[in-house]
Amino acid sequence: MTARVPGDGPNPADQIHQQARAKGHAQIHQVHGTQNVVHHYHYPGDSAGAPLALPDLRVWIERLASDYRALITAGDLPPQRRRRTDGLGQLDSLRNELDGAGGPRHGKDQLRRLLAAGAAQYLHQAARLPTDPLPESVMVDLAVFALWPVVQSPRLLDGWQDHLAELTAPRLAMMVSQAREASQRGHPVPADVFSRALADRPFAHGILALLEDLSDPRGSGACLTPIALAGGFLPPPRNAGAKAVLGWLLGAGAGAAGGVGAVEASETAEQAWRWLQDSVRRSGTPASGSAGLDHQDVDQPRGSGGRGARPGGPEADPGAGHQSGRGSGGFIDDLFS
Repeated sequence: MTARVPGDGPNPADQIHQQARAKGHAQIHQVHGTQNVVHHYHYPGDSAGAPLALPDLRVWIERLASDYRALITAGDLPPQRRRRTDGLGQLDSLRNELDGAGGPRHGKDQLRRLLAAGAAQYLHQAARLPTDPLPESVMVDLAVFALWPVVQSPRLLDGWQDHLAELTAPRLAMMVSQAREASQRGHPVPADVFSRALADRPFAHGILALLEDLSDPRGSGACLTPIALAGGFLPPPRNAGAKAVLGWLLGAGAGAAGGVGAVEASETAEQAWRWLQDSVRRSGTPASGSAGLDHQDVDQPRGSGGRGARPGGPEADPGAGHQSGRGSGGFIDDLFS
């Protein structure tokens, strides 16, 4: 073997060649040898603690749909063919709806997909929870994450506000409607402003109703499950009730992303659940002082047969009938100031 001289360059064993491609948050470590790294992190963007903006949300769902197809091809999903194809259909429908091209579909199913997409984002937020978080803060964050895709969706079907009131509560549906109207007027409401407005009003009834629907495989759970599986999480509990889904949202996210431990997540979930229960008991009637809101059962979910003050597509005026000689712009200013 011919001896090497300095002009020959470094020993092949000491050469480093690295090709890396990262999207979202990623860490690329230098290694010896040749390595191709493709790191897809299923929470793009740098805005820790905030829901995804609409462009990033579209990219994320597109990525999840692609990964879900890969799981089907690899045989890594439950063997029931119908459940696999239903999950893929949910993701494809959600992707189309975020593009504003969902087509004629049932409005409540559209909202359920959007709510599931928001709740699934909270799996990543749960990993960032501080030690001993305030239960109310946890619930406000969860509500904002879940509702934000509805606020941002480019097109909602007629009657969406009534459907959202049934799935959560009329109060939350009204706030979403007002935030959407503000965006249409060229004054989008930031997520942190929406969060502060929500925190000032009773909302526990709406979160309980949302959690119940997320646990229903024929409700929002139909879309939440494929989102979770494609994102590398355990599937949510099926038909286990609101408390079980809350525990999953906090525990699965923390465990998968290296956040607080399982014991801490369980304790946080228990504290949050007790806060929800106590809040519901304290708010037997809607709290006073909610400017501009219709006080007829604004905090409790409507039954499936209930009808709200008015159905509302994106072009509807959700402030009509709720003012005392004031325009809707004044109500929005009061609500999100």
